[in-house]
Amino acid sequence: MLAERYEIKRQLGRGGNAHVYLAGDRTDGRNRAIKEISKSLDSRVYEFAYREAEIVRKLNYPYFPQVFDILHLAEADYIVMEYLEGETARERLRRLGPQPAGEVVRWAKDLCLMLMYLHSYTPSMVYCDLKPDNIMIQPAGNLRLIDFGTVLELGKENGSSWLRLGTRGYAAPEQFDSGKAIDARTDVYALGRTMYELLTGKPPCKAEEKEFAVRSLKRSMPRKLAQVIRTCTWEEPAKRYQNCKELREDLIIIG
Repeated sequence: MLAERYEIKRQLGRGGNAHVYLAGDRTDGRNRAIKEISKSLDSRVYEFAYREAEIVRKLNYPYFPQVFDILHLAEADYIVMEYLEGETARERLRRLGPQPAGEVVRWAKDLCLMLMYLHSYTPSMVYCDLKPDNIMIQPAGNLRLIDFGTVLELGKENGSSWLRLGTRGYAAPEQFDSGKAIDARTDVYALGRTMYELLTGKPPCKAEEKEFAVRSLKRSMPRKLAQVIRTCTWEEPAKRYQNCKELREDLIIIG
């Protein structure tokens, strides 16, 4: 039992910074996910892990997991979150292979809404780590974005090199160059590479630049969708869609 309220059922996962457990909430009978952040962590690592929960808690957006409570105990902090059922887009790819173009377009339009919310927040935020692993597909088919550990709050933390994180293959070039700015176009790039993988089943880190036309791998791909992905994934930010609103408008035209 935790705080005489949450009954720990089993461990859901563990990483270098935290353990995550499935727990039952005795007040309403619902399941919760509880992230345990040990206070024995290096102070910088602890700050990084705790910061993610604070960001999600203040966002309070339907597409993001809800944070219900933060418990401060002697040995650790416990983040009580909404338990999300379903599978990640990565798990869906492994199970079914490349996804239909219509489904990927629908997902991408929803992801644009999520990113637009972050980009329009005050201060503006950039997600910085969009990839199939961080997209949860729920049983009804709706999406949720998970893992906010790399979110960058522009104007507040833009000079913090420790936040210039991302996953090779999805992260935009400017994320690994401290002399370049990170902004909404950084997430546009990652969304383009994520669409590429969902459509082809091929990890973008192994793709050559010319292959982002997509149709070289999948001839059934609508030409307009291939053009959208190409526009998202230019190395130079000025050549990409300048924001997710522009990108979503082109996705709406496709279907």
